[in-house]
Amino acid sequence: MSTHGFIRFPPNIQNMSPRVWLLLGEIQARIEHIKQLPIPPDDSNMLRQMYLTKGVHSTTAIEGNSFSEEEVAKIINKEMKAPPSREYQQQQIENMIEAFSTVGTNLISGESGRFSLELLHSYHELVLGGLQESLASEVAIGQFRSHRVTVGRYLAVPPDEISGLMTQYCDWLNGQPNAPEGYEIAEQIVKAIVAHVYFAWIHPYGDGNGRMARLVEFAILLNAGVPDIAAHLLSNFYNDTRDMYYRELQRSHGENQDGSYPDEANLNSFLGYALQGFKDELDGQFKRIHALQTRSIWHDVIHAAFRKAFSENLTKTRQRQKRLVLDLTGRRFDKPVRKGEIPDVSAALARAYRDKTERTIQRDLNELVKIGMLKRDESGYLPNTDILMAFFANARESDE
Repeated sequence: MSTHGFIRFPPNIQNMSPRVWLLLGEIQARIEHIKQLPIPPDDSNMLRQMYLTKGVHSTTAIEGNSFSEEEVAKIINKEMKAPPSREYQQQQIENMIEAFSTVGTNLISGESGRFSLELLHSYHELVLGGLQESLASEVAIGQFRSHRVTVGRYLAVPPDEISGLMTQYCDWLNGQPNAPEGYEIAEQIVKAIVAHVYFAWIHPYGDGNGRMARLVEFAILLNAGVPDIAAHLLSNFYNDTRDMYYRELQRSHGENQDGSYPDEANLNSFLGYALQGFKDELDGQFKRIHALQTRSIWHDVIHAAFRKAFSENLTKTRQRQKRLVLDLTGRRFDKPVRKGEIPDVSAALARAYRDKTERTIQRDLNELVKIGMLKRDESGYLPNTDILMAFFANARESDE
């Protein structure tokens, strides 16, 4: 008799709570919004770099890697070399960069996206490659474990059951979708999260199971059509809430009693936790992209306003004023800047006003207020983005 009777294929997710269904609807809608947002190439590349950094940092940090997000960004850009005592941690990060890249490349190249034991072993080799010296002696890279392991209070499945369970796991992942038309992404999101949990339950490898679980989750999301920048968000959420992450994993399978676990698992709780986090992360990502779009439109407005006000006769003074309002846009739109802070806004403005008096700065500010590019309040000056209301769909409603 199996000690882990709660591990069943297909998973029992027929009785998902109303909250889970509501979250899935909101998440699918938000993903569709993000997919339809036009993003300029420079901003798109910046976002991909940002969320790859977050994904790599999060999935390694949750396992104890101590490199900061900023350091991970430097490693991605090949701008950092760790000291010998931390080379293994840099190797962990470089491995995850390669693993995420491989998943994306396989999808782009037309790979079927089908899971197999061989594919999982190849992913495990990517995740733990070059780390043998930092691993326990019984850990075999690219092979299922042959020893019993305990994770916290959880005793993972016996090694002689791993191959059979992982074969069923791959068959389930490769099964035909059953979602109603229009809800395909929602179904795959559930599958990705449950696949993550099942991987943690089975714990097939001697090390690297957490990173593998999140890599499989990422692969399923990407294959389902979730944008790559959004597919990294769950790892970021798990890391930010790692105490709850481990608590929900423990709750999902219950406690070991007399050598075995309950026959029924609790997937609803983990799904609710993960989906709420995914929704919140997607909302934050949407706001970030919207801010980038708003900034891009505002820059176009600035260029058009200067052409209209001064034709093509942009003297050095006008060029400096234009640079002033453009660089102020790089800050938060709602954060005023005082006159004395203007040279500190950017290196370009520091150079522009290096040999100028405060009277020159004041004249430039007055001119920008006059042509409507800046507005002033009691705290200072900020971009007059009220002009942008004309570009929003609710502008007419608010005027009526």
